[in-house]
Amino acid sequence: MPGTMALDPTVRDLQSLDEDLMRSVRQRDSDRLVELFYAEDAQLLMAGRPAIQGKEAIHEFWVALFRSGLVDVKLETSRIEVDRNFAYGVGRYALTMETHPGLLQTEPGKYLVVYRRLADGRWRVMAGCFSSLS
Repeated sequence: MPGTMALDPTVRDLQSLDEDLMRSVRQRDSDRLVELFYAEDAQLLMAGRPAIQGKEAIHEFWVALFRSGLVDVKLETSRIEVDRNFAYGVGRYALTMETHPGLLQTEPGKYLVVYRRLADGRWRVMAGCFSSLS
């Protein structure tokens, strides 16, 4: 990301959301993750699956992912664009799963997130789309 964009307060807010998500995953805290990251009417879109709509369904998705062995995710947002109350971020991720006790497998992928500024000024994800590179 260009150095001048990193100084923008909105970009810093969105980068902070990425950090909150990564921290919540490492702490296996699906409640905190969903509360801090997603709007009430958010959607997750993944290849080969129906859309996951709303915070409750998104929460269930993350709980299932943790049960499946999710231990870490690293986000690297390469581009953030902001226009008033909407923004988007594009980047790559590395999702690490414990497939068997002590055996970790990392899956690289790419993502697009669309953010909306809420009435209270906080930013939340309203739509996210991600897919594996493998």
